[in-house]
Amino acid sequence: MFKRAIWIGAGFGAGLSSSFWIKRVVNRRVDRYVPPDVRTAVGRGARKATSTVRTAVHEGRAAMRQFQAEAEAEVELTGSTSLRVVGD
Repeated sequence: MFKRAIWIGAGFGAGLSSSFWIKRVVNRRVDRYVPPDVRTAVGRGARKATSTVRTAVHEGRAAMRQFQAEAEAEVELTGSTSLRVVGD
């Protein structure tokens, strides 16, 4: 049991350290070969994409909450569990 913990810890440490090393290597290459204006544009695009995904997730969660509330209200009113399926 103790051997397993050691090997899990060693694997975790190796994975973590190699991830940081690869990130450092990639960042150095980007700094060397990519012009600053391109890096800025890519950064802006990544932030915009993140914002778009975040907005979509919030809208999806709001729609799920609304559907859940409607479903619960229908069950309370009718006492049945025959709910409409989206897309039918």
